[in-house]
Amino acid sequence: MMQQLGLFDTIRRPPIRKPVDADGEVLRSDPDHTFRLKHPRMAWDRARIEVHRHQDGSWMWSTSFYCDNAGGGYRVGEKWGKFAETRDDALFYAISEIEQRLDAKDGPETALILKWTASLKDNPEAFK
Repeated sequence: MMQQLGLFDTIRRPPIRKPVDADGEVLRSDPDHTFRLKHPRMAWDRARIEVHRHQDGSWMWSTSFYCDNAGGGYRVGEKWGKFAETRDDALFYAISEIEQRLDAKDGPETALILKWTASLKDNPEAFK
C-alpha cells in the first residue's frame, strides 16, 4: 500500500520494510515505549502503539485498536518486518498505520481514536 505524505511529513525517512517472517519473534518483555488510549470501561485499550529498539539499532512498531465493534492489532516484533531508522519515525509510521486502517470507518469510537492520533502528531514531546 502506497502512503501519501503531507508537506511536513516529508522530513521523515522512509520506513524500512523487511519480509514478514511467520515464525519470527515478537517481543516477550515490555516495549521501550507504549502509547495508549485507554478504554473507560473495558480491560483493553481503545488504541495502542508499541515502539521498541531492535538489536541492530533500528526501531520497530506495532499498532492495535478496538472501536465500533471491530478491531485488530499485533505485538511489536521483528516478525512483521516493520522498521524505521529513528524512534520518531517509528511512532509516525505507527500513527499513520492506525489512521489508514480506520480511514473507511466513521463511528464515534473511531473519531475518538483519530482525535488521539492527531493529538500525538501535534505533541512534539510524544516524539522525544
